[in-house]
Amino acid sequence: MKFTIFSLAAAVIAVASAAPVVEKRAGDNKLVVGYWVPWGKVPVEQVDMTKYTHINYGFAVLYKGAGNPTTITIDRYYDGTPMRALVARGNQYGVPILMSIGGWTGSQTFSTVAADAGLRKTFINNALVFVRKNTLPEYHEKPDGWSMDGLDIDWEYPGRPAAACNTYSPQDSANYLILLKELRAALDAEFPTKRKLLTAAVRVQPFDGADGKPLKDVSAYAQYFDWIAIMAYDIMGSWSATTGPNAPFNTPAPPGDPFSFRQSIEAWRSAGWPADKLVMGTAFYGRSVTTTVDMNTQNPISMYVNKTNVTPKGGPSDTNDVNFYCNEGSVYSGMWKWKELRGAALSTPTTAINGWVRRWDAETQTPWLFRASDKTFVSYDDIDSLTIKVNHVNQQGLRGVMLWDISYDYNSELLDVLQKVHCTNCPVITTTGYTTIVPTTTVDTGIPSSTSTVVATTTAGTGLCAGVAPWNSATVYAAPGTKVTYNGRLYTNNWWTQGEAPSGSAWGVWKDVGAC
Repeated sequence: MKFTIFSLAAAVIAVASAAPVVEKRAGDNKLVVGYWVPWGKVPVEQVDMTKYTHINYGFAVLYKGAGNPTTITIDRYYDGTPMRALVARGNQYGVPILMSIGGWTGSQTFSTVAADAGLRKTFINNALVFVRKNTLPEYHEKPDGWSMDGLDIDWEYPGRPAAACNTYSPQDSANYLILLKELRAALDAEFPTKRKLLTAAVRVQPFDGADGKPLKDVSAYAQYFDWIAIMAYDIMGSWSATTGPNAPFNTPAPPGDPFSFRQSIEAWRSAGWPADKLVMGTAFYGRSVTTTVDMNTQNPISMYVNKTNVTPKGGPSDTNDVNFYCNEGSVYSGMWKWKELRGAALSTPTTAINGWVRRWDAETQTPWLFRASDKTFVSYDDIDSLTIKVNHVNQQGLRGVMLWDISYDYNSELLDVLQKVHCTNCPVITTTGYTTIVPTTTVDTGIPSSTSTVVATTTAGTGLCAGVAPWNSATVYAAPGTKVTYNGRLYTNNWWTQGEAPSGSAWGVWKDVGAC
């Protein structure tokens, strides 16, 4: 997660109002994981525990200023009270509470720790304090336990830079595997009768190998984790070459960046990660940039235009305070929380106000906003786009969903959508290549009222392609190895797919067999 600390920015379906709540079912194995942060200023007693299966407390951090790389830093007074309150409330409602270690600016010494056997041992002992029972007086300066139910590792990122202060190495992922093995063993040895959870937040591609490329096989890591949550957001923003989607469902075509909700699932699954240990992250916020053109005057309308290099102030809570743990400059994040968009830009989940225009991008299945007066573009997620994502999680048999963060929602509008992962008899959402959403909006969306069908070009049945039908966006290709033709080439699918056109991507669902 990109955050700052103390301002830590660390299917045809029309939804007219918030989705009805789907109660958690006894024995339900699907997850709704939320991140609670103290600077979010949502009192613990106001968190609706009936809508979460697990809550991660963010964050305990590793930073160079602590002196020892194994020190896991929390503020005894700033964090201590809400940590105890969250654990107590979690116990009351049967919601496990995990400590999340790391984050965007809190992952500075993971690489150093993972590379050294002695440091790993000390770090593991320090981490276990969060899951041990406290034996000291409640307000002791250094409690020896916090009674949490597990640890969430948010190392951003093994083998590559993230925040400017982070240390990283080509050997990070290999060392990470060793650290996980030892950490899991220590947890199981100390808590043999009550399993303590071990989870992680990860990026949209598998861990990087020593060559700097995503590993092709990450199955060895899965044995140590209860699940991982893919942070399928922050795909495009102020750091990108153009405007574009913050959290696309489908992978955008150029100039969009080549990552998305579906791409990330396919990348991890094709690298051997089991579906029942895969949780998909969702963003309860949007990111803004300033464009160089009036997006309302384009012909045709597109969510991709040139932008300036200066990130605008986002919603009312956005700040350019320097990060306490890592000085990356005095800059805004451009972030708009959903609760800030509601009221300032949207009078209902889909009705734009105050000079904003809401549009829908059919390719990536995401809404976006534009305000011509100051050329501000915002890409975000709403009820419509999250419904598509939750539906896909269920279709793929994944473990559940995660959200960042609890404090960003408005009257549980987005959280209620995530409850649909618990459905057993929910209405089936029908899609045609994931291009049939009709946004519930009162403004021009820039897309036709009728659903267009993607037509694939094919080659007459000769050679490799003899007797093979062309790819069709509406067809479900369930059995791996199914042959299709597309743009004069033969493809076979690696796993279940619908609506994703074949391409030459080495990490994608389709394998390019050759020219027809």
